[in-house]
Amino acid sequence: MASSPPPIGNGEGRSLSNHQSRLRPTETDGSAPLRSDSASTPRDIFVALTYGLELVRHGAMLVAGGGNTHIANTRALSILQKQDGIAWARTGLVADRASDTRLLHKLLHEAMVSPESGEPKESPITLERKLSRSALIVRVVPGPSLACWQGPEQKTALLRIYDRDMGLVVDEHALISLYGLTRGEAALAAKLVEGKSIEVAATELFISPHTARTHLKRIFMKTDTHRQPELVVRMLLTIL
Repeated sequence: MASSPPPIGNGEGRSLSNHQSRLRPTETDGSAPLRSDSASTPRDIFVALTYGLELVRHGAMLVAGGGNTHIANTRALSILQKQDGIAWARTGLVADRASDTRLLHKLLHEAMVSPESGEPKESPITLERKLSRSALIVRVVPGPSLACWQGPEQKTALLRIYDRDMGLVVDEHALISLYGLTRGEAALAAKLVEGKSIEVAATELFISPHTARTHLKRIFMKTDTHRQPELVVRMLLTIL
């Protein structure tokens, strides 16, 4: 589907190496940043962004025009390296399906061109995978403007990727509070958000498949959803 993602940077940040030059501040003598009028140097900002992304418990990356990755945290790099659902190609980020790739780049473009509008209406999206039963869930929101680096691509979008195979802790109390679910319904909903099938969730909760489906019907009513993928996206959008 795609070529392997380039190796990460030199330890100063989780940037992809063939785009690392975009991240480095313009220097006059090899050490002093060109923009000395700012309270924070470009390097300070880069280090802060990198550190901030690493604190996020899901995959996160800053993306510039054309899908070129600027900074990616460890989780995002792990997801890209699987090449399942989303990957890194010479042309930038690509999904398994061409239609998903076009939609992904459309959302990235909207987030960068009109950041004042916030998260694009079609976000979040699900990216089906060939090797995993659970789809990736991707949110695209406007990112910070990297005006401290030269070049026309100063606006960014923040790509947030949720891979339930890598573990996802769901606050059941939040589901009860937000949607009025019972404890049993919240427990089932949490299992579904974690990527479990209705059968597996029923087994783990020691309830019958019939009871699980009854819970699911009530969850659909309370959350105004109709299908499990729609339910999962709705809950992730609310609680994460």
